[in-house]
Amino acid sequence: MRILFTCFFLVAVPGLSVAQPLSQSMAQCSGLFHGVGTMISDPARAEKLDRAGMIWRGAAIKQAEAEGRTDAASWVAVHQRESFDDWRGRGKMAAFSQDFRDWASYCRKLGKAKGIKTDLHQ
Repeated sequence: MRILFTCFFLVAVPGLSVAQPLSQSMAQCSGLFHGVGTMISDPARAEKLDRAGMIWRGAAIKQAEAEGRTDAASWVAVHQRESFDDWRGRGKMAAFSQDFRDWASYCRKLGKAKGIKTDLHQ
């Protein structure tokens, strides 16, 4: 029994410690909306995505501050930029990918849970 517990502990515990900070996920949502927004040909839709990105960035900074980061704005900027570059690098078809749908769904649910309101679904 002790061996079974030890094996479980060694397998389960590393997974528990690798979760990224919530502010990082929020910054990635910002990068997602900004990145995809730059590839949209409809100006009204692109503007909504840009606004959503700004709202997410502000929320991510507040979250990073709540997490105790003294460099909250730069912390968020790094992760937002990584996400932005990733989505821009995928090209225009990225908005039709399952990965995009999954991320957009995640951001929508996270936004609802954290009270982050954008006009994307209005």
